[in-house]
Amino acid sequence: MKTNVPVHHWKTLMSVLSSMVLLSYAAAEDWPQWQGPDRTGISKEQGLLKEWPKDGPPLAWKIQGLGGGDSAPAVASGQIFGMGNRGEDEVVWALSEKDGKETWVTRLGPAFKQQPSQGKEGPGGTPTVDGERLYVEGMGGEIACLQVKDGEILWQRNLVRDFGGRTPMWSYRESLLVDGDKLVCTPGGEDATMVALDKLTGKTIWKSQVPGGSGAGPGGPGGPGAPGGPGGRSGAPTTTIAGTKDPGLFLSEHWGMRAFSCKLPNGKYLAKLYFAENYEGITRAGQRVFSLDVQGHEIKDFDIWVKAGGPKRAYVESVPVEVTTGEFRIAFTPQVENPAINAIEIIPQSESAAGAAPSSPTVRIKAGLSAPFTDSNGQVWQADTGFEGGNVNQFAAGPGGPPGGGPGGPGRGPGGFGGSGAGYASAIAIDFEGQRQYVQLTSKALVGVAASDGKLLWRYDAPANRMGINCSTPVYGDGMVFAASAYGAGGGLVKLSKDASGAVKAEEVYATRKMQNHHGGMILLDGSLYGANGGNEGGFLICLDFKTGTVRWDERDDAERRAPKGAIAMADGRLYYRTEKGIMLLIEPSPKEYLERGRFEQPDRTKLPAWAHPVIANGKLYVRDQDVLFCYDVKAK
Repeated sequence: MKTNVPVHHWKTLMSVLSSMVLLSYAAAEDWPQWQGPDRTGISKEQGLLKEWPKDGPPLAWKIQGLGGGDSAPAVASGQIFGMGNRGEDEVVWALSEKDGKETWVTRLGPAFKQQPSQGKEGPGGTPTVDGERLYVEGMGGEIACLQVKDGEILWQRNLVRDFGGRTPMWSYRESLLVDGDKLVCTPGGEDATMVALDKLTGKTIWKSQVPGGSGAGPGGPGGPGAPGGPGGRSGAPTTTIAGTKDPGLFLSEHWGMRAFSCKLPNGKYLAKLYFAENYEGITRAGQRVFSLDVQGHEIKDFDIWVKAGGPKRAYVESVPVEVTTGEFRIAFTPQVENPAINAIEIIPQSESAAGAAPSSPTVRIKAGLSAPFTDSNGQVWQADTGFEGGNVNQFAAGPGGPPGGGPGGPGRGPGGFGGSGAGYASAIAIDFEGQRQYVQLTSKALVGVAASDGKLLWRYDAPANRMGINCSTPVYGDGMVFAASAYGAGGGLVKLSKDASGAVKAEEVYATRKMQNHHGGMILLDGSLYGANGGNEGGFLICLDFKTGTVRWDERDDAERRAPKGAIAMADGRLYYRTEKGIMLLIEPSPKEYLERGRFEQPDRTKLPAWAHPVIANGKLYVRDQDVLFCYDVKAK
């Protein structure tokens, strides 16, 4: 059909139509990456329920068969994307946003065999959707770019093989950052703490090295992160052990093991198990509880703190046993935190009908050491051996301790368990004084690097705990950055500035232990910071003044304690808070008090902690529990 509309009118019409298309696209409130559109944990979506019915919002659909993992989903372009372990494979999957039916699944590689039990079920990172492409990171450091429409892999890199990265103890769990033409990730290698890749090809654009330890940052000695400087650390305190003439027996440990065993002649023995609670993250009874089966003798609810009467005190558990199969064995079962032991001594008793001779040698094992240990009586203890699984730690020696046990022993110093420079957090992109930066909480420190070339601009050590288990995404606002971790560290706020030369400085505003945010994330809203304060021992939701660190309210202090430790997100003026036990809460944010507007319990809960963060997109709330994804309708009617 021929028209007589002038060309300039066509241009105007096309402009209007284009604007309508763009507005339509913007109105679709997707959740295309970790912590939503802007990596703040906040959706811009409107028109959602302000209060929930008594039993919670209606369930739209439920889908099973995702595979194991704590990966929160991404939602974009009518699809839902996630990751999981299915049998021997690590996979990426896509579901229909309409009904949850699987549209495609792609094998990323073999399922990574993680040693520690917590989180071993599968990946923890959220896929990142960027137009027609999808970016994922596997537990073993496999990076892949896939097509959104069908899951075809376009390119792959590996953080360990290609960048000398060291896999963290609990695997790689970062959610990748796409910024412009770059894909930013954190291998944690010696010369590649962070890297930027070309998002279309996977080729390396730059590598950024963050110096190890607690040395001075770019500002020189006394600057942020330097020993004794603002936010810095002067090194770990030395440890002395009360109640023993051999403190050296208690200054290293094996932890997280499944069992210990050794070959012994049949007969009767006295098994002596040596314990001391040296880990600074344990601050009271009940924070490390486990059970032991010592050659058939069960010891339930074993708490080192209770048995020893406090921290850094020696305790020896003696158990008479009999060996009848030529093997002595201890099984360890975690309940709260990981089992830990400092030494094992197995002493033969008098000759018995079982046939053990009095001359059978005493077995002495010094857990956590790679060389033999000689005690004050001249008795030699074998180096760490016989354990199944777990890892070792050494603690700083005080008076009377063994040499070489200084601060930062294996697994405890900067870099934490496994020695990787990578933590478990995900980076954010910020603009400050006309310069683009990538801000990341590594295993060692909170850092800012230049987006253009990866140059380290600033660092701040205080929010990084000694374990290197740093999980939560940094928070940026008004030229200030806040980061936090658990295990005794807490959080800290730095104010960024530029000097006359253009160098960026990060000066500490405050440090606080009132926001020991483990991995549930934090939300900044109208000058208030919301998040869970607590580590493995639990914790509760807290609200701080962002600029001063002052506690505005704390659910720990509330008699009802309605909001235990959990993960947080926000949409349409409400906080969506999922506790580790799986209860979903709807909370009205307020700097004055805790205001709950609804709650419900997810049905068919697994026995595992509910670590996948809640996701809100296009009127729906998504809750993942390992193999299952629940979709709830939270749109206001």
